[in-house]
Amino acid sequence: MERDSFIFYRSFYESIKEIPEGEQLKVYKAITEYALNQNEVELTGIAKAIFTLIKPQLDANYQKFLNGKKAKRKQGRSEQ
Repeated sequence: MERDSFIFYRSFYESIKEIPEGEQLKVYKAITEYALNQNEVELTGIAKAIFTLIKPQLDANYQKFLNGKKAKRKQGRSEQ
């Protein structure tokens, strides 16, 4: 399921800014492709290492997104 937005944390930015610019671009592209379209980009080296650390948080946020799409159960009086 495609999404229109996702959460990008400061910790992602802080980690990515420490690597060379070419690798930064690879990681940013991998994050956006995965977070918005659920497509994994093949990475190697440091870009793969950084993305591997970020991916669990993207997965958790995606699960919250899916749970928010489910029908909400009405809260009322309990069955007796």
